[in-house]
Amino acid sequence: MRIAYFINTFKSINWGGQATSSGIKYMLEKTYPHAEFVPFDLPDLPFKKIKILRKYYEVKLVKAIMRDDLKALYAVLSSMNIPDTIFDDFTHICFNGEGAVHYKSGHIRLFMGLLYLAKKKHKVVAAVNQTIDLNGNTELEKLLTKVYSQLDFISVREPISYEYARKLGLVNMKLIPDAVYGLPKMGASEIAATVAKYNLPHTYITLTGSSALKRDKKSLHAMTQIIRSIQENTNLPLVFMANAKTDIWLAHKLEQKFDLNIIEPPVKYKDAMAIIAASEVLIGGRQHPNIFAYIYAVPYIPFIGNTYKNEGVARLQNYWITPFRWDIAKDEFVNVLKQVFHNGHPFTDIHIDTFKIFD
Repeated sequence: MRIAYFINTFKSINWGGQATSSGIKYMLEKTYPHAEFVPFDLPDLPFKKIKILRKYYEVKLVKAIMRDDLKALYAVLSSMNIPDTIFDDFTHICFNGEGAVHYKSGHIRLFMGLLYLAKKKHKVVAAVNQTIDLNGNTELEKLLTKVYSQLDFISVREPISYEYARKLGLVNMKLIPDAVYGLPKMGASEIAATVAKYNLPHTYITLTGSSALKRDKKSLHAMTQIIRSIQENTNLPLVFMANAKTDIWLAHKLEQKFDLNIIEPPVKYKDAMAIIAASEVLIGGRQHPNIFAYIYAVPYIPFIGNTYKNEGVARLQNYWITPFRWDIAKDEFVNVLKQVFHNGHPFTDIHIDTFKIFD
């Protein structure tokens, strides 16, 4: 068994991508100890930054898939710098959907073409998805349904995407929590030793941004209001956990106004997880930091992202707070902040019993 793994997010600056790939690798090696796991980087597109050309070939690719025209499929993929022999050295394919299977994705059509190609090459193909959110885009819904109905295994990591996929007719869809839940947990001594490297305050609140925010004045204003409310109602210092480009930009703009400790790349996900695990509260709209907090029983105040992934995470966890909009009223935010500090809420143990995606 030789497994090609993509999207390969091991090298991403994003802690969620790093953690998800690490979790999938760990679970696959545990489940199939004799298999060879190969993180797989796709060739560069020859016109990656020429949007009109990319759109032209994507349209042709979708037509080829929907018409089951293999000759046209091979020709289009070749024009996109992808040979039809790309999977010939592998027996199994594990597609890590990450954030790519939604309507704003720049590569969803290409990924569907690759999965379709893999099945036509008689490979065993599993698609392990984060969120499926096509926002009612009929073309993408038909494309996804056609390709995914041919795969050997399909799963999503939260219940909203699961319900959506089932409505599209993907009745074989499985609900498996994010592979991050399957990683071995750090002990208290390891967490303390990791955090000590960063010279942080003894107690602190961690903070993240969100995919719903942008590098603009509106987002800066939203974050400013949140930080002011925190500072007016607690005496705890803030540690801004910033690893997405937007969050890094926001953090450095905000440090001109506020006293912030910023944690950013090249810090890796495991250190970020330890810093969150040692915090009093996490506040923000990044999916995986919220998951990190839950795993280590750290209360968090969730905010929305650019899809319903954070709502899905909270529902899977049966979490007591539904993610807020970033323009939340000050009184509402202060009220929930006080509840987080003064009310104890249970954390269930979410775990992955099995990762038999190739059985």
